Amino acid sequence: MDGPRDLITTLKNSDNYFERQKAAWALVGLGEKSIDDLIDALENGEQSELRYKAAWALGKIKCVRSIDPLARAMLSDSDHAVREWCTAALEEVGDKGAVPHLVEAMKSDAVKDVRLRAAVALRNLGAVKALMELLKHPVPETRGMAIIGLAWLKHAAALDDVAGQVTDEDPEVRRRVAAFMGEIRSEKALEPLATALADETAAVRAEALRSLGKIKGQKACSIALAALKDEVPEIRLTAVTILGEIGHSDALEPLVDIVFGDDRRDIRAWAAWSLGELGDRKAVEHLKKAWQTCCPFEVQEKARASLEECFGERVSDLDLPEEP
Repeated sequence: MDGPRDLITTLKNSDNYFERQKAAWALVGLGEKSIDDLIDALENGEQSELRYKAAWALGKIKCVRSIDPLARAMLSDSDHAVREWCTAALEEVGDKGAVPHLVEAMKSDAVKDVRLRAAVALRNLGAVKALMELLKHPVPETRGMAIIGLAWLKHAAALDDVAGQVTDEDPEVRRRVAAFMGEIRSEKALEPLATALADETAAVRAEALRSLGKIKGQKACSIALAALKDEVPEIRLTAVTILGEIGHSDALEPLVDIVFGDDRRDIRAWAAWSLGELGDRKAVEHLKKAWQTCCPFEVQEKARASLEECFGERVSDLDLPEEP
């Protein structure tokens, strides 16, 4: 069986991809016996592929002795691909000792893919305290990545700190704040979501609606209803579908008004569908009327589908109105 140095030589010199892969896995199989040679390859290898393969193998071996050399390479290697593989390896080692180094990579690396991979590693290591500190970072992208990590971890204790950024100068940060609230699904999230629903950026308002759809309840419904009058048609469309997902009967009359109003045909059609999702039998008479009288045909069809699929009301083909 080849020793670590022979395998490193194969990894360095072979022109055969499969031989290099076999050597890399053999180094992993040797475990801690390979550590010193892999560290040397990581720190002194001339080829980028050798260095990132060494980083990969060190991650697979999961030895805490690899943390410092992986961190040094992550913060100083000239090839961003090597730096990115080092962040992944530090995550795979699975020790919180890597956290300060990953934070530094998020703060200082010039390449977004490396910063993003470091953020994912912090998230997967459960580094809540570090992510909370990064909420204060001056770079908007870094704050946004921290919010994503805290949302993925469903860290409810961060709600107040994240909510404080609902008026952040950067719209993408504000959008991620709105998304965070939907992951936490607490009534405490409703106030910042109401603020987000009045945001000047449509993407933030849309995200706020999606989060309200996850939280549900009468209060969420009441907040979402305001978006039915949004100046952007796509936001109104999102609002009618989200009101169906929330499923509160307070939305019944406003949705009926949309169905029989003069808004865009797709908005009116989805309002008809959402009437069925409310599950309130009071919607049936309105849906029957929409089926029999509404133009255009898209609204009629959604009304029929809502009657049949949500209320079990069979609509005879004989009652089908002629398409205008």
